[in-house]
Amino acid sequence: MKAKLSKFQFLKRLSLVQQLIVVLSFVGLLLVAVLMPLVDYNLSSIIDKQMYETLVISQYSVINDSYMPNKQSKPTYHIIYDKKQNMFIDFNLSQDVVMTLYSHLFGDDLDKIVNSNQETIKDKGQYGDETYYYMITKYNNSSKYLISIVNSDYSSDLIHSLRNQIIYIQYGFFVIFALVMIVWVLTLITPLQKIKNYIDDIKNRKKSELNIDRGDEIGIVSKALVEMKEDLDKQESIKEEMIHNISHDLKTPIALIQTYGQSVKDDIYPYGDKNSSMDVILENANRLEHKVKSFLYLNRLDYLQGENNELGTFEMKQLIEKIVLQMDALKPEISLQADLEDVCFVGDEEHWRVAIENIIENATRYAKSQIHITLKDKFLEIYNDGDHIDEETLPFLFDPYVKGVKGQFGLGLSIVSKIASMFSYDVKAVNQEVGVSFIFTKE
Repeated sequence: MKAKLSKFQFLKRLSLVQQLIVVLSFVGLLLVAVLMPLVDYNLSSIIDKQMYETLVISQYSVINDSYMPNKQSKPTYHIIYDKKQNMFIDFNLSQDVVMTLYSHLFGDDLDKIVNSNQETIKDKGQYGDETYYYMITKYNNSSKYLISIVNSDYSSDLIHSLRNQIIYIQYGFFVIFALVMIVWVLTLITPLQKIKNYIDDIKNRKKSELNIDRGDEIGIVSKALVEMKEDLDKQESIKEEMIHNISHDLKTPIALIQTYGQSVKDDIYPYGDKNSSMDVILENANRLEHKVKSFLYLNRLDYLQGENNELGTFEMKQLIEKIVLQMDALKPEISLQADLEDVCFVGDEEHWRVAIENIIENATRYAKSQIHITLKDKFLEIYNDGDHIDEETLPFLFDPYVKGVKGQFGLGLSIVSKIASMFSYDVKAVNQEVGVSFIFTKE
């Protein structure tokens, strides 16, 4: 089956118009090779039936003495054979013609019906260059037999006429169908060409618009491409803004490190003594390292998000208990409570550790007295009793470089959002009646 289908693979290398021409040519040949012989066969069957019906009607007229030769649309010849006398006793043909037809046309069937109990025999035969239809019927239960013969000129002319009409109708419909298909293919080619040009413009970073008002699959694809372009433009804008923010954020600590380093080298101590000045340099170096690591980690998450890695599961309860233990030691003034169920989360445990640590570290900067963690099936909530987040900031809170009042680098929550999305979880910030909750749910 696959071998047969592979023979048609060449069609994929042709344009739509070329494919249509090949298909229409194949259909045209199919009409000639298969349909026309079938039409001829059916027409012959119809004509045979009509000719025999003509003979039946004609014989009925003769038998009932209502035969009127001049009223016949096509001459039907009648011959009466008498079995007792073994001779033809009444006919409207010459004796020589009758004997010739007997010898070459109906003789065998006449002998057959005479020597059997059959009432009627009908058939057709060839004599000379012409075909004759004939019918032999026992005459009024006597020893006589009526033989009726009609020439095939009428049937041949009728078949030829009907065949031509059918051919004209078929090929008329074929031409109309071909024109409709060509117009239809052209309506496909035009939007497809627009889509191709639009993709080329995207590839070459040119501004372009795609307006295809269709409700079919082409319209769906064009709409998806426009949405993809909008997403790419948005990502590009975010990337440019991120680079701008990074360069601005890195500039200050680098400048401080350079300035203070040069001052210390020249035995000038901006903060009174060497140790204090070196502490400031180290603090800015640490801040610079943290920013660079956060940025590199965010880029790494973008790369991992495009990979089709097989995801496992891990015990989220155990991970949170470890994080709570270490955070308790760092922030003893904050009450860190946890209500945890035995739940497995999808994803890599180390990435989730980064996400949860970022949320809890963020919460410790804003919490007044307590942080509460709730873990259930497909649900994780980290609550702090700090001040509400500005409603205007909430929709953009997880975008890169969006900082809260006490924010540091503006990348922490963006990293959290990337990790959650990578493992098919949603994360959102919600202002509660008192305090703020960060909630993870499975998509």
